[in-house]
Amino acid sequence: MAQYSVWILEASNITISGGQSLSGISQGDGSHLVGQTIQLETRDWLETLIEDTDTFLEDNDTSQTLDGAQTITGVTYADGTRVEAEYRLTLTDPATGDAWQVLGFNVNNSNPAYATVEGLAFVGPVGGFPPVGVPLTVTAAFEGPGSSGQPAIDAADLASPPCFVAGTRILTPAGWRAVETLAVDDLVITRDRGPQPLCWVGAVTLDAARLAREPDLRPLRIRRGAFGPDRPRRDLSLSPQHRILLSGPRLEMLFGEDEMLCAARHLVDEAGIAVDTACASVTYHHILFATHEIVLADGLWAESFLPGPEGLRGIPQSAQDEVLRLFPDLADGVPRGFDAARPILRRYEAALVA
Repeated sequence: MAQYSVWILEASNITISGGQSLSGISQGDGSHLVGQTIQLETRDWLETLIEDTDTFLEDNDTSQTLDGAQTITGVTYADGTRVEAEYRLTLTDPATGDAWQVLGFNVNNSNPAYATVEGLAFVGPVGGFPPVGVPLTVTAAFEGPGSSGQPAIDAADLASPPCFVAGTRILTPAGWRAVETLAVDDLVITRDRGPQPLCWVGAVTLDAARLAREPDLRPLRIRRGAFGPDRPRRDLSLSPQHRILLSGPRLEMLFGEDEMLCAARHLVDEAGIAVDTACASVTYHHILFATHEIVLADGLWAESFLPGPEGLRGIPQSAQDEVLRLFPDLADGVPRGFDAARPILRRYEAALVA
């Protein structure tokens, strides 16, 4: 069996126009929401733990169950309760034209099963979740995913926080320093802006029990030289979602970009990149600048912390509060200054490049 996490925003934190609700009253295809607006009211994303025979979050999949008792929208559901991705919506910001793909997260506790949708999960991320407090128009709705001719969606293409593993050496003007020794105001070499001061540092530790329950959160080990001589300079461990910088003529040919960021998890099974199954526990460290930056980690260019709602939800509440004191605009979503430093490859795009 596979275990994975799905981060959702519960229905109680979402406002829908026209007196509508997320629940699948239209045979579970979400078509009753087309033309309405959906507004996210908070950044209080909830992590749900799923056990499955594969890693695809789908509709009409009887093998998807909650991994342990969990409370969603104020209701506690027993271990083994079935869940589904009831429908897929396209949300569009009419002011900017930006669009997001979201999934209706359904706990099968009613008859018919599609009659309840307890929250929304978000496909991506590409620079973070949709903004908070903005009415987004539902411009399309689809049955599925994974049924009725709709493609399945791998849970790996849903949100999880990026971070460095303790012991990773980061290049500073004074030389290489272990990430856990860095402090606020320390200068770090960035690819685009030279030495820049750190605004915040943080850490989260996952113990053996958490890693056993959620093996998809295990660090990935990139072997020395996997991307060329001294890239990295030694074996480098990252969280699965942490993005590294890719470059080369194939990116230009396929996407018209010289450089793009790619989540480490999308490169597993390539030469020299594998899940670290031996570690008993892991501490992930975050480093935050005034803008999203690319830094040199053991000889490999990788991103700094991108503090959208997704990233904030992956750190303890006390750390969230500290970041929000420094950057109060983050309470309402990702401000313009925190656009991703480079375009981000999706999983299927990364497969083309690899």
